Amino acid sequence: MHPPNSSITAPSHQKYRPDIDGLRAIAVLSVVGFHAFGVMGGYAGVDIFFVISGFLISTIIFEGLDKNSFSFADFYQRRIRRIFPSLFLVLITCLIFGWLALFADEYRELGKHVSSGAGFVSNLVLWQESGYFDSAAEKKFLLHLWSLGIEEQFYIFWPLLTFFLWRLRKHFLWILFGLLFTSFFLNIWFIGEDSIATFYSPFTRFWELLCGACLAYVTLYHKILIDFLNRWANACGLIGLLLIAGAISFFSKNLTFPGWWACIPVLGTTLLIIAGTKSWVGKKILSNKILVWFGLISFPLYLWHWPLLTFVKVVGGNSRWMTISAILLSIVLAWLSYRYVERSFRYGKALKEKSIFLAFGMLTVALLGWIVYSEGGFPFRIDDGHSGRLAAKYRLQLEWPENYNRSAECVAKYGADQYCLVENIAEPPTVALIGDSHANHFYPGLNEYYRNHGGNLILLGAGGCPPFFDISRVTKPPEPNLQCDRRTSHLHKFVLNDPHIKTVFIAFRHNLTFESNFIFDDKLHQLDSLDNYQATVLALTRTIKMLEAKGKQVVLLYDMPELNHDVRSCTFKRPHFSNGATCSLDQIGLIDDFANYNKLIETLLSNTQVKVFDTRPYIKGIFPIDGKDNLNYRDSTHLSYGGSMFFADKYDFKELKK
Repeated sequence: MHPPNSSITAPSHQKYRPDIDGLRAIAVLSVVGFHAFGVMGGYAGVDIFFVISGFLISTIIFEGLDKNSFSFADFYQRRIRRIFPSLFLVLITCLIFGWLALFADEYRELGKHVSSGAGFVSNLVLWQESGYFDSAAEKKFLLHLWSLGIEEQFYIFWPLLTFFLWRLRKHFLWILFGLLFTSFFLNIWFIGEDSIATFYSPFTRFWELLCGACLAYVTLYHKILIDFLNRWANACGLIGLLLIAGAISFFSKNLTFPGWWACIPVLGTTLLIIAGTKSWVGKKILSNKILVWFGLISFPLYLWHWPLLTFVKVVGGNSRWMTISAILLSIVLAWLSYRYVERSFRYGKALKEKSIFLAFGMLTVALLGWIVYSEGGFPFRIDDGHSGRLAAKYRLQLEWPENYNRSAECVAKYGADQYCLVENIAEPPTVALIGDSHANHFYPGLNEYYRNHGGNLILLGAGGCPPFFDISRVTKPPEPNLQCDRRTSHLHKFVLNDPHIKTVFIAFRHNLTFESNFIFDDKLHQLDSLDNYQATVLALTRTIKMLEAKGKQVVLLYDMPELNHDVRSCTFKRPHFSNGATCSLDQIGLIDDFANYNKLIETLLSNTQVKVFDTRPYIKGIFPIDGKDNLNYRDSTHLSYGGSMFFADKYDFKELKK
């Protein structure tokens, strides 16, 4: 199924294995299927890639060292010519299209991810991202580069380590196994402690690449074992294919991954590589011309598909036919990238000069990304559809200071002896604000109130995590599980045990919380029989009673309603991308989905001593944009800085509802 006039051919060297390209095809198509259509465990395709990469790269290194012909310069130049051409093309295209299509905050985040992608540290950057209004995974344009970061970090350190260990040839295989099991042990150990760290950390994922490395060494230097396994090639191939098919078909999006589960696709890939074309699966299925073709374009296809899917969602084309169009376009771009970009740099003359050119090109795109980030996404690009009367206020009203969540990060890291207040006031806090991003967006106004009325407020909100104590997991696909209990346990213990904190404010995004799945520690509750609403009632009631038992006054900030449109889409046009705003100001409305929330509050008021600050009387007729053109929302769900400050003089706590 080649495009017209396709000249894609397999690499011509003697050791080329079409079955491995077939494996690459399964890996990339499963990932694309997961991202585009929610194919169950398609994310396991990344684990297939890891094993293949470890096998092929280690084979090159081992053979070179064995023949005393290995050259670090040659190795890294080959990696540059293999990885950089398509990656550079994708990154620079993202920057150009982002300039034309994205709002300032979107473009700013893209700039950061372009820079981290070009520096092959995307996994480390994404690991740390849980910011004030951290965007959903489907709006992170280069989220998929986390896996490339892990691979490149392996490519950087593995040749150096192998070079120094090669002198220990008698024990080399045992050393390999030791490294593999150390990484695997870290994976198992930390998956229950912090699944985000385990998902993104190279140290907890290197074992998958090392499985490929061990297989490469055994293949080269333990022929007897390989010959024995070859007798069972058909069985190995069939079992391997079934393991991979099972992972792709039955792994849940909510699975705590990698952990033990990653062993299934890793083992399946290892068996298929062992079986090779000596097995019926390898010869008839994996070496199929269609799969081989997709395998040859697998790397650029992996690079292109996610940005295209993300841009479609961000600019408002989130429909099935637009998704299919994005995938078809990514296949075409992948073929063009492979045929006219990758092959031009990987082969031919002046290879050293090409490598140097690509290295400088990648350095340049990293610098451009950093400039976009540091300049705030160049907000001057943004115009509005109303004769410019709102454009001047855009930067002031929608942009937030960088450091509002520093308190929570510091307390989580250093404990109760380090308050780390936003203003760096070394005084104990008397008031705390906990919850998710809907707690965070109340902070500026509430903080201003306490500036003027005495008291010292500390923000301990965690984006995406509701304020429920002892939650083991809050699922939020397609990202790894948030592990909210792990992220917030230090904060909650701090609030409970600090005697200076007398008042605790709670706020959370009501509709998202009711849609979430909660898993409590088994020692607390078994909630399999409860629906999400019942679980929310139980969790919040229990949390409030724990705080009250410590003598805290608990106040619930009544949640702000969602908007039926992102306020920016009705106020501003995307730069160079449309003729104007996609909706009008009078189309913006507040969504009334508070039935369960109000019922929850009634239950809380009857079962606890909680008080409620009701925001509803203050928003009628003035939200989301008031008569003075103040934007009180920054998107479809969060208050702008001005919207938060609007409440600063409204917090009359003498009138709190009980």
